[in-house]
Amino acid sequence: MTVEPLTPDRHASAARVLADAFIDDPAWMAAGPRGRKALWRFIRRTGLGTIRTAARWCGPSWCVVEDRELLAVLTGAAPGRWPPPQLRSMLLTAPGPVLAGPGSLARSLATERIAEEAHPRYDHFYVWMLAVSPDHQRKGLGRRLMTRALERADAAEVPAYLYTGNPANPPYYRSFGFDVTGEATIPGDTPVWFMERPAQIRS
Repeated sequence: MTVEPLTPDRHASAARVLADAFIDDPAWMAAGPRGRKALWRFIRRTGLGTIRTAARWCGPSWCVVEDRELLAVLTGAAPGRWPPPQLRSMLLTAPGPVLAGPGSLARSLATERIAEEAHPRYDHFYVWMLAVSPDHQRKGLGRRLMTRALERADAAEVPAYLYTGNPANPPYYRSFGFDVTGEATIPGDTPVWFMERPAQIRS
């Protein structure tokens, strides 16, 4: 089992891991269509667009692989590489919300606006998406990926930032040194939490 860069040949597999992992996530459920199969497709398409956006303009991203099977993924945005070009990145991420229907599109756009308003304007490492295949959760795979991201943040002496709509996640992220810095409500009256880990300054 190894942590490796998320290369283009693994993007589709990574998107499926995202859909499997986030199918019961409150924020994705709030934005997406109501049917479970339609929601899975929405997450996969949107996740694939996000992965491709990260690969083209942001990065780095990593995955955990065992016997050629992708088990977990973290997409990131390095300091100084956020945000990606708005119009060009939208072309990559739009198919998910658009194909899910007008309701999902409207909710996705509203959620994106809320997230953008809260996003830090100073240099940071953005932990954009972190997901582990449901069959391989609670085995430390997410921790291995997060460690890579925090090492990159620490090397640049910048904070790490993320947001989550799953109430089970803030305690997990606190174990890495993140604290809640803000909270908002997205469509569906679903709360989301903005979290930041302070910069680790080397003496």
